[in-house]
Amino acid sequence: IISGVGPGLGKEIALAFAREGADVAVGARTESYLEDVKSQVEALGRRAVFARTDITDQSQCDGLAKACVDAFGGIDVLVHNAFAPDVFQLFEDVDLAAWRNIMDVNLFGSLQLTKSVIPTMKEQGAGSIVFVNSMIIRKVLPLQGGYATSKGALMTAAQVLAKELGPHKIRVNSIVPGWMWGPSVEGYFKMMESQTGKSVQDSYDEIASQITLGEIPPDDDCANAAVFFASDMSSVITGQAL
Repeated sequence: IISGVGPGLGKEIALAFAREGADVAVGARTESYLEDVKSQVEALGRRAVFARTDITDQSQCDGLAKACVDAFGGIDVLVHNAFAPDVFQLFEDVDLAAWRNIMDVNLFGSLQLTKSVIPTMKEQGAGSIVFVNSMIIRKVLPLQGGYATSKGALMTAAQVLAKELGPHKIRVNSIVPGWMWGPSVEGYFKMMESQTGKSVQDSYDEIASQITLGEIPPDDDCANAAVFFASDMSSVITGQAL
């Protein structure tokens, strides 16, 4: 199962799993994204199902889990990619209700979807849960306090779950990407170009100059980290972050 599939990392995670031989169940609020990912997975020769899923709704989380079990007979992996972005205000100016909304998605929504898959994974005697976290927890930025706080809490929650679910051979890990080159970041750079006149290439070069290898890693490369934590290549790794 991959939650939050869209034009960026979520789709690339689904395709990365399909290329490695997995059948996938995908969830998102936008049906056109789901249909697009389903068709691309099937083009790679794998099976795919989807369910429209708002992870703040427990019944919809349960529905996504059921869709996977009904189609494929179990749930081996859950990758949490669904998230809510920040409202980009300083803490002293923000209405904390906005932070609560971010927490409802990024923390509690992810935990609700986790609850939906645990019974099946426990019955199977194995499973892998992967949280997509964010470099914002390592390099805090102004105007993104709600997002950073939610992701920091999610990291702690992942470690709690790893400890509690370990006896059932259910592994829980996190990937912590920073800048990723794909439709979302390209769209952001284009917006900045229209507002400031700074070209997309100049924005790219500025960010890339701060990265050791001199390039912004593409979405599909970052997706490989989720595949690693889901696979038997990390079969004795849990409670960790990459």
